Amino acid sequence: MARNITLTLGAGLGADLGPNFNLTANVGSVTPSTATKSELTAGKSVSVDDAATGVTITSTGTCTNAITQTIPCALTTTTTSTTEPPTTTTTTTAAPTVDIYINTEDALDTPITGMTIDGVAVTWSGAGPDFILSAGDNGQFTSTKIGTYDVVISYGTHTSGQRIKFTDSSSVLTCQTINGSSGTFTITNATITAGTTISVYAEDGVCA
Repeated sequence: MARNITLTLGAGLGADLGPNFNLTANVGSVTPSTATKSELTAGKSVSVDDAATGVTITSTGTCTNAITQTIPCALTTTTTSTTEPPTTTTTTTAAPTVDIYINTEDALDTPITGMTIDGVAVTWSGAGPDFILSAGDNGQFTSTKIGTYDVVISYGTHTSGQRIKFTDSSSVLTCQTINGSSGTFTITNATITAGTTISVYAEDGVCA
């Protein structure tokens, strides 16, 4: 790239200088590369390389003196390359859950000691008591086991002649009469659907 500058020599030049001058630059060339004394006295416009910082004016007459004029503000080109870091977006989707309601309010003394779905213990939701649920309690739990699974409900020792009822997401009711000893109540192939509530009730009286 090139830019234009004006070269000027004072009017009081010696008589032996000129009448013609050669023009050279420290970088690149000068266009035009010659000038007369009258042109330089009046101010001569020339084109030089952007990177040039000085132009030498050399007399070609009897006297071959030379003078170098500094070019102010030589252009400097700076190239900055910026690389943006890659953007990673992480989306976390909560696993679907089923709500579980366990109620022992109508039991004489049957404690519910635990519950699993497909062998995985259900999670206490924070509402009501966690296991063990004694008679008269009700608690709320959740599970991420969604599908058709075996459900196992554990209970402690109690007075004989009571029952545990389980209702799955398809409203299928399964009842087991319990007779004093601690044990488990297994429901095979229960339907567990996300967004629904399944329930467990411990109650006085045997299954109908």
